[in-house]
Amino acid sequence: MSATLSVTPVHLTVEHYPGDVLGIGQTVPRLSWQYSDVVPADAKTELEITRRMPAAQAVVQSVPVGRADNVLLPWPLTPLNAREQVIVRARLTQADAVSEWSAPLHFELGLTVAFEREAAFVGPAQLDGHTDHRPQPLVRTEFVVPAKPVQARLYLSALGLVDAELNGQRVGQDILTPGWTQYDDRLELWTYDITQQLQAGTNALGFWLGDGWYRGRVGFKGGQANVYGDRLGVFAQVEIFYADGSEQQIFSNSYDRQWYTVNGPITASNLFEGEDYDARLTQPGWTMPGFDDSGWDTVAQIPFDNRKLELPILPPVRAHGQHPAVTIAKTGEHKGRTNWIVDFGQNCTQRVRLHIHNLAAGDQVSIQHAEVLEKDGSLSTRPLRRGQQLDTYISNGEDALWEPRFTIHGFRYAEVKGWPGELTAADMECIVYYSAMKQVGQFASSNQLVNRLHDNVLWSMRSNFVSIPTDCPQRDERLGWTGDISLFAPTADYLYDTSSFLSNWLVDVRSDQKKWGTVPFYTPFIPFAEWSSPQAIAIWGDAAVTVPWTLYMNSGDKQQLASQYALAQAWIDEVRGYLSPDGVWDRKPHYSLGQLGDWLDPTAPPDDPVKAMTQKELVATAFFARSVRLFVKMAQALDRPEEAERYERLAQHIGRGFQHRFVHADGRMTSDTQCAYALAIVFNLLTDQPELQTKAGNRLAALVQASHGQVSTGFAGTPYVLPALTQTGHLQEAYSLFLSDKCPSWLYQVKMGGTTTWERWDSMLPDGSVNPGVMTSFNHYSLGSVAAWMHSTIGGLTATAPGWRTFRVAPQPGGGITQGQTSHETPYGLAAVTWQLRADEFQITVTVPNGTTATVVMPGGTASKTVTAGHYTWSEPAAVSVQ
Repeated sequence: MSATLSVTPVHLTVEHYPGDVLGIGQTVPRLSWQYSDVVPADAKTELEITRRMPAAQAVVQSVPVGRADNVLLPWPLTPLNAREQVIVRARLTQADAVSEWSAPLHFELGLTVAFEREAAFVGPAQLDGHTDHRPQPLVRTEFVVPAKPVQARLYLSALGLVDAELNGQRVGQDILTPGWTQYDDRLELWTYDITQQLQAGTNALGFWLGDGWYRGRVGFKGGQANVYGDRLGVFAQVEIFYADGSEQQIFSNSYDRQWYTVNGPITASNLFEGEDYDARLTQPGWTMPGFDDSGWDTVAQIPFDNRKLELPILPPVRAHGQHPAVTIAKTGEHKGRTNWIVDFGQNCTQRVRLHIHNLAAGDQVSIQHAEVLEKDGSLSTRPLRRGQQLDTYISNGEDALWEPRFTIHGFRYAEVKGWPGELTAADMECIVYYSAMKQVGQFASSNQLVNRLHDNVLWSMRSNFVSIPTDCPQRDERLGWTGDISLFAPTADYLYDTSSFLSNWLVDVRSDQKKWGTVPFYTPFIPFAEWSSPQAIAIWGDAAVTVPWTLYMNSGDKQQLASQYALAQAWIDEVRGYLSPDGVWDRKPHYSLGQLGDWLDPTAPPDDPVKAMTQKELVATAFFARSVRLFVKMAQALDRPEEAERYERLAQHIGRGFQHRFVHADGRMTSDTQCAYALAIVFNLLTDQPELQTKAGNRLAALVQASHGQVSTGFAGTPYVLPALTQTGHLQEAYSLFLSDKCPSWLYQVKMGGTTTWERWDSMLPDGSVNPGVMTSFNHYSLGSVAAWMHSTIGGLTATAPGWRTFRVAPQPGGGITQGQTSHETPYGLAAVTWQLRADEFQITVTVPNGTTATVVMPGGTASKTVTAGHYTWSEPAAVSVQ
């Protein structure tokens, strides 16, 4: 009898999905797993793969693989078929021992063959293009199931947004389905298991439809409605399998006259402005069998090319806990109805669910949402502009549980108006929503303000990762700005596994790039105001390179990198044509704002965010030089040596031009700013001349000292000013800048009560008033890019090879911080660092996952160690002061 190995495979995944998944599109998917502890050198891994077509006999196969083949292992068997179900388990074996089997991974292919997507999009026959304040339709059908099935699936999509109900019960947990993609090119088709919800006999299937991004008004300065179309429709394909081997299919269609539609109780819905619900229009039981739908209209088919349907790689938007009311304050009373302002304690993307009671038919309750309060205690709605975030409920006289369905809000405070009597915490829940990504990064320190700042970064990321990476979740914008994620991607992908989420968005970036001839300001792109004609601008367009490279560094996935290579190359080749002969990007884009440069430089006037201290040409050239160098690394990683050599020559040419144009002989730069020196240092634009690098670091430190701890950078410089100081040996100045609580600074926002990171350093002024500019938000993640420095410098953890095959552990204590902890779940397992600094001793504990190697550098850089998988603790005399 074999002995039992204590180490087991854990966390099995397919492709980049976080766990069990239905409806994937890869017929030869890659498999990954980790190990619970250090694996014996002579151990091997065995996979048990069970394959089964619906209601068919399962086939079990054993596949031996190397223990080091546990990250993105190519599919080891014949390709899978549409609808095929797979169960994978893994265990370790030795000559005389075997581990327990891992927990099983379940996944299933969706409708991978386009012609098998046989349903049609159906909805109301009439056009609703005359207004965007319109009722939202319902669609229903009934069908007979002869016996309880062994398996049933609903394949679901919509022109607009859709929620499905089967026999009176909600299908799935997702909201805002199918999500936002470039609908002209592609639309997501989601898969749901409805086996247990079906019953022998008659079944009823109902769908709520909402305008969403497809038909609703989106964008700022008035926005646009009907961007993609003016008719809503649902695609529903039901496939049922029985124990006797028989099958049944139900398709949404207009020809059999069994699908019906009517306007529902949602009388208007908009993602930005809010939702109106009239309970008097409710039709009880409409998703139950036997409902009388004789007054409903038959549906019409809405033309759509089903070949544009695709199986999602992005995670769905789902609920992630609740925030209870912290305070409830009465603000007024009129005719027996009261108004209340509720503080839910956390600014983020969420919705209020009300327990409606004691209302007469026709009585109305409304909920207004806002991020902050004005000095007089009222909601600050001015920053929302058109996106007023106002939901209303009209009662039918019955008690009800009501939550808006097709809208979502960014807020901390809500004003409930028209409530009957006392409002209590029991009358409401506040549900948090964002895309269902896996959190893989953690951080903590001995400084509670720093910890709160890190929490704020997390909350801003969650709030803005809702189907696409948006800029803000509250006002009339909420677009996929390329510049914000270009800067924040390294932080985002450390904190959460964003591989699928951002890869999905990059598909649309490439689509927009081909359509518009450049990487647009935001994706999916819709022309608005001064942004109507996309032009190549630095930082924003550089997302075509920086985001794919970030994903590759964290995942090590060359297949994914290859799919994004054309996007990056097209950007490099486009901008190459805009350079002056000396390699400087000084061509001005043909639109009103020109290059955005160090956008929102804190010296810029409230209504002129583009007016920065640092030359725009300097910023543009620096970022493009960095992008070209990253693209060289892409070409090398994908074994394209000729392209790597060609673009390396371009990178060197730009670097020489940068030095000649923007760096004086004495080391001063033409823009004597924190931003200019930070970019030159971190982007390695001076490394060929060490004396210039030293002078730049010293000048940057002097500028920080002269600022008395106040940040002097906007979007462009902020992610790099602390790394530049650290890199050039000015750690004390880095900590003084980081820990300042003077405006502008990171901790100023914390000191002012911020629970997310702000768009402007002074979104709230020191006197508690809101910045007077027409553009301010209290939930932008861009300035939260400082968390990358927190992870690498305070925590001490940095990847040095793609996929974290090698990484560096080098915490650098300072600023009175005496303890630090950070971790990141790499593809191979958890990499973790915990350290503490006492008066005379520095102690550090390091976890290195299987298949990786870590270089550990003690504070002061006096000693280093190279270690492989394991858990280590070291102590040595303190090289730095506790203070």
